[in-house]
Amino acid sequence: MDNPQSNLNDKAAKALEKILETHFCDLKDTENHESQLKTAADGFFKNYEILKNTKIHNALSDESRLKILLLLKFREMCNCELTAALNLTQPNLTYHVKKLENANLVKPRREGKYTYYSLADEVISRIIQF
Repeated sequence: MDNPQSNLNDKAAKALEKILETHFCDLKDTENHESQLKTAADGFFKNYEILKNTKIHNALSDESRLKILLLLKFREMCNCELTAALNLTQPNLTYHVKKLENANLVKPRREGKYTYYSLADEVISRIIQF
C-alpha cells in the first residue's frame, strides 16, 4: 500500500524539481519565477518535519548527549549512574537529558527519587554506532 505522506513528498519534490530546471538568471520574468519557486519550496518543506529534525540535530550536536545515548545502548540507567559515568553535575545532566527528551531520543521513568532513562526507540539504538 502506498504511503500518502510519501506521495505528498514525491509530488512536492517533482514540482520543485520542475521549477528548478530553469535557472533564475536566464529568465526575463524573474518575479514570476521567484514566486513559483517560493511556493514550490514551501510545499516541499511543509512535507518534512523541519522542527522535529532541527531538535534531533541539535540534541545530537553535543558530546555529552552523544555519550548519554551510547551508554543507554547498554541498558536503562538512573540519573546517578549517568552523572557518575560522565562526571556531570545533576543540573548539567538534567539539561542534557531534557534536550534528548525534547527530541524524542530518550524517555524518562520515575521511581521514587530516581529517574531512569532509556532510549526512546529501538531504531535509535541501531542508528547510534560505536
